[in-house]
Amino acid sequence: MASCSTGGSGAGGKEVSLESPPPSAAVNYSVSGASGPEELARLAIQYHPSLMAARHRAARLSQKAPQDRALPDPMIEIAAGSMAETAAGRVDAAGGVKQKIPFPGKRSAAAAASDSEAAAATEEVKALELKLTEQVHAAWWDLYLAEQTISISRESRSVLEALREVIDARVAADQATQADQLRLANEISLVDRDLANADQLRDTARARLNSLLNRPAGSSLPSAASSRVPSPGSLNGLLAQAQSSHPEVAAAEQRANAFRHRLKRAELEKYPDFTAGIAGAAVSDSGLSGVANGRDQVYATLGVSIPLWQEPRKAMIREAREGIAETESMIAATRSDLRYRVEDAWYRAKTSRDVANLFETRLIPDAKQAFDVTLTGYSAEESSYTDLIDTWRGLLAYRLQLASNRAQIGKATATLRAAAGIR
Repeated sequence: MASCSTGGSGAGGKEVSLESPPPSAAVNYSVSGASGPEELARLAIQYHPSLMAARHRAARLSQKAPQDRALPDPMIEIAAGSMAETAAGRVDAAGGVKQKIPFPGKRSAAAAASDSEAAAATEEVKALELKLTEQVHAAWWDLYLAEQTISISRESRSVLEALREVIDARVAADQATQADQLRLANEISLVDRDLANADQLRDTARARLNSLLNRPAGSSLPSAASSRVPSPGSLNGLLAQAQSSHPEVAAAEQRANAFRHRLKRAELEKYPDFTAGIAGAAVSDSGLSGVANGRDQVYATLGVSIPLWQEPRKAMIREAREGIAETESMIAATRSDLRYRVEDAWYRAKTSRDVANLFETRLIPDAKQAFDVTLTGYSAEESSYTDLIDTWRGLLAYRLQLASNRAQIGKATATLRAAAGIR
């Protein structure tokens, strides 16, 4: 935002400069090495600028209701000049105070609508907290997958390095060809490629987490490699919670309440407003009449507005009714979307957990055993190099897939909790 300065001078002859405040910078704070995604989400909620803006918006809207409840400012009228001549004497000056008083119920209805809008903004803060928490957990599980990929790839590279010694010994004994050595070198290069890609994914996940935490780029973060895979919980309980207490539903309900109060306010517009006042006139005792006594005048006034043009008022009523229908439809749409989000995330988490259990209990142990048997057979010249590499690739793929499934469980559970309204 550009800054601007006034052309005039302030007190003391100094030039006054008006500058827009600088944008919020990243906050440099430390994060414990033992922190998990829950703690990081709490810090993100505390420091992220979008949430700060949402809180300020809710606070701003909360200040509208006092304005709506207040009476309009009173008005003072003063008249002077060539005034009327009365029997009591010539009027030298006149003045009065008037106060507009809206019809009973108009101010309270407008204030109630503002209160509902402020309550909706508060619920939106909670919804944003849920969204931010989900994003932190998703980035955390991306970091977990990258770190697991790096760990598994490094272990596999160590296995290939050990296998190189076996192949070198067989080549030296003229039991294998140099082609086996070249193929193994190629496999090691492919693992190095995967390690480089995983390093990039890890750096991206860390950058995403620091961004969500509103911290400077490159700030240190805890490792996610040892994270425990969460449990998705009961589907029926999560669906019930999403339908009844999710902030998005609550915000839509508060907006519907705001339109109901606006409808009440619009229906009251057909009634007149009042203006009450007290006025007086200073009378001179030197008037033309011989009996002029100079007695000052004091009197009360009462005015009533004429709600003559009804079409604008009818339009206000129609607008409020359409707003109620709009927000009620939004509530139904929000609940429908939440049902889908909960069910979709729950089934994704359940499927990933079932597949991960299959890898843990059957596929990986069988692949490990197959590799060990093939390695023994290769050393005894009973298996080919192709058989050996194929079993190693299968074991590596299964281990990487298990890590991916665990990360998917974590991300799906984060989406599930956000959709159910659980932070």
